[in-house]
Amino acid sequence: MYLEISNVAAALGKNPYESKEKTLLVSWARHCPDVVRNYLIENNCIVSLKENEESFTDLQIETYNVVIPEQYDVKDFDKIEKQVVQEYKRKRNNEQSEKEIKQLKEYTQDFLKKNNGNIQENNIIQKEQYTKGNDRMYYYEIYPNACIGGKNDATIGDVLLEIKTRTRRQNVRRNDYDLYQLICYLLATGISQGKIVQLFNKEKFDSDIATEQEYGLIDITQDTWKDFCTEIIEGLKEYFNELSDLIKTSKFIYLTNVIPKKIRPIAKYLIEENDSETKKFVLCEENIKFKNLFRHVTK
Repeated sequence: MYLEISNVAAALGKNPYESKEKTLLVSWARHCPDVVRNYLIENNCIVSLKENEESFTDLQIETYNVVIPEQYDVKDFDKIEKQVVQEYKRKRNNEQSEKEIKQLKEYTQDFLKKNNGNIQENNIIQKEQYTKGNDRMYYYEIYPNACIGGKNDATIGDVLLEIKTRTRRQNVRRNDYDLYQLICYLLATGISQGKIVQLFNKEKFDSDIATEQEYGLIDITQDTWKDFCTEIIEGLKEYFNELSDLIKTSKFIYLTNVIPKKIRPIAKYLIEENDSETKKFVLCEENIKFKNLFRHVTK
């Protein structure tokens, strides 16, 4: 069994934006994609695209891929979104629905935030001459058949760096879920010291001293952080135990909480036949909030 380090905080109930139950569903999908795909279809979470129904998902993706520039900053988000919407309306001859525009904006905002994070991360690594990570996977064993893993952002000397881009000034703060991620990368890489570097509008926050906004330099050889590491590991053991039971039984009791009936379906699907023997399961009209789940059920 495997869990991304970026999802550890959610798996332990420490991420206010991603629940443990949703993370468990995604983990189940990773390990049993066919089972979970059928489960979602049976519960009307994913429904078939009707024969006479048209999807504009590909056109939406094509539009923002063409319009969004290679370099931009947080202050450009609104302007870019308006340009994407304007171009999409042109492509649709102003025959688009409100639902299409809502979905287009959600796709665009998600792409902008993610891509901007990558842009600013690469810029700060070059500017500060950090040693770029993301060149290999690191793992930390929880059980002989269960581990966490991921690729770290960067290092400077013997200090591991986890770089976080903030879209608002008030979001420059201490987040539990960022701390859990940093600690787990330290465990996986075998590096003892690390810190979180926060970026907002090209301003850097990377104090070695703990402040109201920053954790400062973390050293997991110190007793306080040793105890915290133990707490994380014990929590992950419980999580993997629950995941193991779910894989064996296929009894997921949290579906109504994770995907309430009022928001179903969260995607539509069609079967593409490439030749007489090959069929491909393709999603469209996806709810962007479940993109990690969709990544696994389309395998």
